[in-house]
Amino acid sequence: MNDIKFVDNIIKEVIKGKSSYYIDTLKSLNNKEIKDPDWLKIKKLYDSLNNSQKEELKSLINLITVNTVSSIFSKLDNISSFANQEGLFELRSNGKIINGDLLDLLWERLEEK
Repeated sequence: MNDIKFVDNIIKEVIKGKSSYYIDTLKSLNNKEIKDPDWLKIKKLYDSLNNSQKEELKSLINLITVNTVSSIFSKLDNISSFANQEGLFELRSNGKIINGDLLDLLWERLEEK
């Protein structure tokens, strides 16, 4: 897998997939089936929103997901580092280094879509 395919897969499975998962789950869950107290709180909040607010929540979830992925990519690209990090990251696929431009590719691919 090359860097472009890797980024495209992250966009599909993590950014779009997880954002949709959260909203779809909130739409479909019945409060009585929810065992997790955090999900119950979020479901109650979701149910209290009007349609416009639900769209804003959807945008917020997408923004959080994109920002989380971009933060991870900045670490993998060695743009920023952890406080206790020693050395640089190398992300390999089939023996080829694919990190270094992941963050730039993410922004490019998101602008295209």
